[in-house]
Amino acid sequence: MVLPTVMVVALLLLSSARAVTVSMNCQEAARVAAREMVIAPDGDANPSDVVTRIAGSRATVRVEEKQDQITVTTRCPVGPGPLGMLPVAVEGEAVGLRYE
Repeated sequence: MVLPTVMVVALLLLSSARAVTVSMNCQEAARVAAREMVIAPDGDANPSDVVTRIAGSRATVRVEEKQDQITVTTRCPVGPGPLGMLPVAVEGEAVGLRYE
């Protein structure tokens, strides 16, 4: 009776740790992509490459540019967790400002 309960709790803890790790990587990918967009001369940066390198090939990126502000939003799949309790995907967002 105790062993199945311990197994379920361990599975939930491991799944939660996975979701947190993916979330941190997704946020880091957004931050680095926004930084690359800010420091790259005349839009030479490719944020998709940066996000793929950090968050994995299944991550997606969306870039919005408004005057001197660049907003990078990344979406990273986590995968279904046990009992559907974890998010299927997490998002990260970072904003960079260009100074002339």
